[in-house]
Amino acid sequence: MRTSRRNLNEINLWPGFVDVLGTLLIVTIFTVLISTITQIYFNDQLEIKRGEISNLGNEVNQLIEQLGVLETKKKKIEKKFMVLNKDHQDLIAKKIDVDTQLSKNQYSLKMKKKELNDIISERSDLLNNLHNSNVKIEKLSTIKKKNEIEIFEMNRNIEKLSKRLKELSKLLVSAEETDKKNKVQIENLGKRLNQALAGKLQDLNKYQSIFFKKVKEALGEREDIKVSGDRFIFSSEIFFESGSDIIQSSGEDKLNNIAQSLKEISSKIPKKIDWVLRIDGHTDKVPINNEKFKSNWHLSSSRSINIVKYFIEKGIPPNRLVAAGFGEHSPLVIDNDALAYEKNRRIEIKLTTR
Repeated sequence: MRTSRRNLNEINLWPGFVDVLGTLLIVTIFTVLISTITQIYFNDQLEIKRGEISNLGNEVNQLIEQLGVLETKKKKIEKKFMVLNKDHQDLIAKKIDVDTQLSKNQYSLKMKKKELNDIISERSDLLNNLHNSNVKIEKLSTIKKKNEIEIFEMNRNIEKLSKRLKELSKLLVSAEETDKKNKVQIENLGKRLNQALAGKLQDLNKYQSIFFKKVKEALGEREDIKVSGDRFIFSSEIFFESGSDIIQSSGEDKLNNIAQSLKEISSKIPKKIDWVLRIDGHTDKVPINNEKFKSNWHLSSSRSINIVKYFIEKGIPPNRLVAAGFGEHSPLVIDNDALAYEKNRRIEIKLTTR
């Protein structure tokens, strides 16, 4: 029994072993087959790569040959470059020499041009001087001809004057005799004229006094308004601002009082008295020069004229008014200080005859 079981186990192991060996054989064959195929494939690829390497070797050889040719050409070019470089250096040296020579030539040319310009300028000056001299000679020639004509005319006139002088001498003798007779009459006429003028002055003085009295009453007692002889003296600041000829409103009140007083007096002055109201403008000596006034004379005259215009507007006849400007040329005080300047800046108004 035991023997049959042992035989049975032995019979069962062998097929399995055979199967394993078969499987190993198949795997081995497959592996060898794969290896063979792989080797064949790599051999083909290796042959292809060897062909490519051979081709590359040929190309490298061609490139080496070309490189040799290029090296030869490079050496030739380097030789040519060295020659050209040497020629270039020679050209640079020659250019430096040429530039140096050119600079010298340009400087020389510049000096020649300057000399030429100087000569041309001198020639132009000489021509101008010659032209001016010719013009002067022509003028002198013309003047000489005119002088000769004038001398001739003067000689003729001298002859005529000599004849006329003789005639006048005769008339003078006759006139002297007549003059002696008329002298007595002229002396009497002069005395009567002086008497008439003195009478008119006395009449005017009477009306001047009345006029002065009325104006003083109208203006009142003021330190900036003074009476000197036959005139009123007003400080310029009463009527005008510094450097201006426009009458201020405060000054218009004073002028209006004067105008009203003059209108009252003028109606009483006889027509035979040829009276005028004279307005004199004065400034200090400080110079003025602006767009409107070029001098103190212009300023003083313009102020007097504007006062005259104001009196005309107030009804004073224009033929009875006189405007005068004295600038700084008729000072009351000669000193050079602020007080003197203030006194010299003034408007003077007086009633007088023509």
